[in-house]
Amino acid sequence: LYLPYNAPHAPLQAQKKYYEQLAYIKDPVKRVYAAMIKNLDDEVGRLVKHIDSLGLGENTLIVFLSDNGGAVYNGTTDNAPYRGGKLTNFEGGLRVPFMIRWRGNIKPATAVSNPVISLDVFTTFASQAGLTLPTDRIYDGVDLMPFILGEKKESPHTALYWRSDFNKAIRKGDWKFIVNEYDNSFQLYDLKNDKEEKHNL
Repeated sequence: LYLPYNAPHAPLQAQKKYYEQLAYIKDPVKRVYAAMIKNLDDEVGRLVKHIDSLGLGENTLIVFLSDNGGAVYNGTTDNAPYRGGKLTNFEGGLRVPFMIRWRGNIKPATAVSNPVISLDVFTTFASQAGLTLPTDRIYDGVDLMPFILGEKKESPHTALYWRSDFNKAIRKGDWKFIVNEYDNSFQLYDLKNDKEEKHNL
């Protein structure tokens, strides 16, 4: 099942019951956005609870992820401590929630510290379902399960690539190179020592 929730996203609209729960947030834009996130959290929780109630928790691999970082241009978030947000190739635009749950197979609180990408979801699902994929093409994603289970310790990818119109980026190890073809600018960051991308090398 692919279930793309439409919130949190513009238009910024939240149910009154969630908005009222967050009266301590004074900024009305941030309050509506937080209310939308709380609503999403409750709905994901309701879905997971239902899967478990049907006895399908140990036979269902659940992935929760976002397609981009928060939209800094509409005042909803700032993605701190990372720079940038949606539509950028800075860490604030690329680092997103990416959580996997598979009861009885993945231990709670397991963490993979090496970078992965949403392209890995397809390959992971196909592998875990025992599917044989066509061999007449190259698949960008990798099966994450050996990395999640600790069977493989190396990074799943030698390099990761992004492109959004005239913005392009490549990450290899701790280095990230960003190209903006609109103004022909180049940036290079050492993410190990500069995760906030303040020092263009």
